[in-house]
Amino acid sequence: MGRPGTVAAWLGVVGELVYDALREIRAHPLRSMLTLTGIVFGAASVVAMTSLSSAIKVVALDEMTSMGLPRTVGVYDRGARSDATRAADLRAPGLREGDVAALRRLPGAGGVYAATYAGPQLASTARDRRTVPVDGIDAGYLAFRSWPVVRGREFVALDVANAARVAVIGQDLVEPLFGPADPVGRTVEIAGIPFSVVGVVAPMEFKFIPAEMSFMARRIFVPYTYLSRYRYGQNRVSGVLVQATEDQDLAAAFAAVEDLVRQRHRGARDFDLENENADLLAQLDMVENVSGGWDVVLFAIAGITMVVGGIGLFSVLLISVRERVREIGIRQALGADDRDIRQLFLAESTTLAVLGGAVGIVGGIGLIALTESIARGFGREFVIPVHVPGTLMAAGFSLLVGVVFGWYPARRAAKLDPIEAIREL
Repeated sequence: MGRPGTVAAWLGVVGELVYDALREIRAHPLRSMLTLTGIVFGAASVVAMTSLSSAIKVVALDEMTSMGLPRTVGVYDRGARSDATRAADLRAPGLREGDVAALRRLPGAGGVYAATYAGPQLASTARDRRTVPVDGIDAGYLAFRSWPVVRGREFVALDVANAARVAVIGQDLVEPLFGPADPVGRTVEIAGIPFSVVGVVAPMEFKFIPAEMSFMARRIFVPYTYLSRYRYGQNRVSGVLVQATEDQDLAAAFAAVEDLVRQRHRGARDFDLENENADLLAQLDMVENVSGGWDVVLFAIAGITMVVGGIGLFSVLLISVRERVREIGIRQALGADDRDIRQLFLAESTTLAVLGGAVGIVGGIGLIALTESIARGFGREFVIPVHVPGTLMAAGFSLLVGVVFGWYPARRAAKLDPIEAIREL
């Protein structure tokens, strides 16, 4: 084989080497198939697992953002402090409805949602009575947090403005309080006060986030203004969520909220601020750490599988060298040098490895499709996009295995004594 001087000549040599390699593979189909097994499984596992891991991260991000926490600042009532020494802190007016109205006028505030918590209260109907947690919430709060209202409606602005005696009950309370009847339009008494049920809320369903949201189905929600005006008096509010608009810098929004509330409270630190976005990022970091550990394990498994496949490739090539001594001797007699013989066997090893990687990639995509099909069978719509970096990694790893484990057999073939090889004829 000559040394190519042009790209066309080089491509011709490569094509000839690949053709010879494929011819040798076709001559021993069973042996070639067994040789490819480890590489196929390794490449398939890399493609499938990296795609699944990437999809889980995307789903986890979507589920967390659906909870209404991104770009959100939480302001929470702190009340009187036992260690207060300043006059401003001793006054401790706490959060009021006026603070909610002021926050709604704050530039950069895209959504403001107040809440007041009443704690466990006695809820009773003609059918049953039980103690359940009661929360006061703002109009649009359920939609903001993506808590699904499965019957009726959630509160509207008029309900909140009028402190109306209306309620949205959790799904798990429907059967014990109302039996098989539709609860919407019926009455439930909360601490002896009748409320008209306008809706039913169900828990959020997460695919991968380890969050328990079933508590929502065992609660009753009423307009927060009813509790702040008639339960606690003084228009007291437990907390406010302020969501910054997309064009607003979150740090600036955080500072603006703090300045406004502190100014209205004349310097009293009777409230706490929480960056809900930071909490979300912390949870995403947790998901990233878990999936990162999973990635390490799956890469280790895939790597071991490919190394085992490489060892099999190494053994088969050594056998091939021994079987093809006569061919090697003839090629050397016709002028082939050590480089040409090395290229011949390296081409066979890399062709085998690349074929194994290609079959493994196709198999990995098939595993992804099978996983999606199984998920649909269980009523879960789970889309797993093929992870392109993982696919390229599987292809590159397969090629590397072919080169690394094919080098020594190719070198051994090139070092055969031409005279000894000719004697095998």
